[in-house]
Amino acid sequence: MELSKARELIQKYKDGTLTPTEKSILESWYLDLARSETTPIDAETLESHLDEVWNALPVHPKPEVKPGSTIPLYRRIAAAASVILVLGAGAYFFYAGQEDAAPVAEAVAPADVAPGESKAVLTLADGAEIVLDSIVNGQLAKEGNTSIVKTNPGEIMYKPSGTTGPAAALTYNTITTPKAGQFQVRLPDGTKVWLNAESSVRFPTAFTGRERVVEIMGEVYFEVAKMTVGQRKVPFKVLAGKQMVEVLGTRFNINSYQDEGIIKTTLLEGSIQVRESGNANGGVLLRPGQQAELAAAGKARTDGKKGFDVKTVNAGAVVAWKDGYFRFDNVGLPELMRQLARWYDMDVVYRAPAGEHEFVGQIARSAPLSKVLKILEMGDVHFRVEGKTIIVTE
Repeated sequence: MELSKARELIQKYKDGTLTPTEKSILESWYLDLARSETTPIDAETLESHLDEVWNALPVHPKPEVKPGSTIPLYRRIAAAASVILVLGAGAYFFYAGQEDAAPVAEAVAPADVAPGESKAVLTLADGAEIVLDSIVNGQLAKEGNTSIVKTNPGEIMYKPSGTTGPAAALTYNTITTPKAGQFQVRLPDGTKVWLNAESSVRFPTAFTGRERVVEIMGEVYFEVAKMTVGQRKVPFKVLAGKQMVEVLGTRFNINSYQDEGIIKTTLLEGSIQVRESGNANGGVLLRPGQQAELAAAGKARTDGKKGFDVKTVNAGAVVAWKDGYFRFDNVGLPELMRQLARWYDMDVVYRAPAGEHEFVGQIARSAPLSKVLKILEMGDVHFRVEGKTIIVTE
């Protein structure tokens, strides 16, 4: 934000004419200055200005402060960071959502586009399909000695009977989410799986071999349960395109959408080995907070690198989708629009260059499309919606 614009907003604040949105922009500007190493404002002045703007915002509860104590600036910045949306073009945005509370679906105007919801299709071993979002809770089917039970809206679980009997042939089920859909499943070994929109997971209805192998497409988050047979630990493997991930018990996320061109594997807890499928000797070992990138089959990295590229990332931002948020960490407009297209079941057409915008911040996935686009338009990005298409305009 230009200094002249900042002065204008400060004056409007003093005059009592600053709107809630403008208050948010002004606060975000000060927060960005506070993060900068080259800020021209001395710490005392910045602290004074920030206090003034901070206290004016109704969305922030005022903490109780004991006489003689102060609240460090970095704590206020950390508290506000989850609701600031910063564009590389120099505009700053604020979406008043509470990070600790689960997002609540908002009312959608008749002409607006509703956000996605829990919906998926379960394909059984014999090819029969069950639409999971339209069926009541309870037992849905039985595959061998495993019962399939819908426990809650948006969630099913596989419950082995625990009885022993003749060994049955290995059978597989598949759960698929459409655009604007998400779902959860608990596998027969207790592993928890979250599917983002336009994703799928294929898995055996019972884990009886020396390893547990599942196959995914799209974006899927795992919380893998440990499993042993006698004294032997049974590894859990995930095949995503040309990549194989092997773990024992851990939490991680795989984004393998074809239109992204790169498979991104992010570790939150434990350790995982990531390698190209068919290459038993290669690969990398990830630590929590690390992400491995691998060009998808038939794709080449824009930076020309071969094999895996490992970097440290904000793992919480990567998996925010499963908790009901879009979380952006220096995300360009094309990638951001692909996320919106999947969640709102829309197509995207560019009638103007994507530009060099980069986004940092958080928006609830429960918001209707119009609200999300309105926030983005405050940064000199413009849109028009025609039917099932978002058009990026001049």
